[in-house]
Amino acid sequence: MSDETSIEDLTFRIHHTMLPVADLDRSIDFYTRLLGMKVMARRTDEVRNLKVGHVGYGEREMQPSIELHQRLGEGAGGSVKAGNGHIAIHVNDLYKLCAVLEKAGIEFMQPPKRGSSGKNITAWIRDPDGHALELAQPHTDPVVA
Repeated sequence: MSDETSIEDLTFRIHHTMLPVADLDRSIDFYTRLLGMKVMARRTDEVRNLKVGHVGYGEREMQPSIELHQRLGEGAGGSVKAGNGHIAIHVNDLYKLCAVLEKAGIEFMQPPKRGSSGKNITAWIRDPDGHALELAQPHTDPVVA
């Protein structure tokens, strides 16, 4: 019998993170065309006056996603305020991705560079609404036991 005051028997995984966007179609194009994500779901929420799209890598029920929210109606405006956080995305060839992004006119907050350990490579960009994205090629040397 499990202890109802403990989380020991529970399992967790990240389902999604939400970002406000000014133009859902523009944002979906950015994440799918330039970062290789797939549209996992789209809907209009009439009650909350939103258009919602989920993008990510894999099937929605099995993988975490980015939930993009576009406000509709009066007061929706043409822009959103980007927060102080960021989303990190791993990629197997960061230099190739950065060349594609540069060709697409994406400006870099930080071009690709090695971290202080000399192993990981990271670059920073912003999505169309100003949200920061950390692009990382993780260290892949075999783990030594």
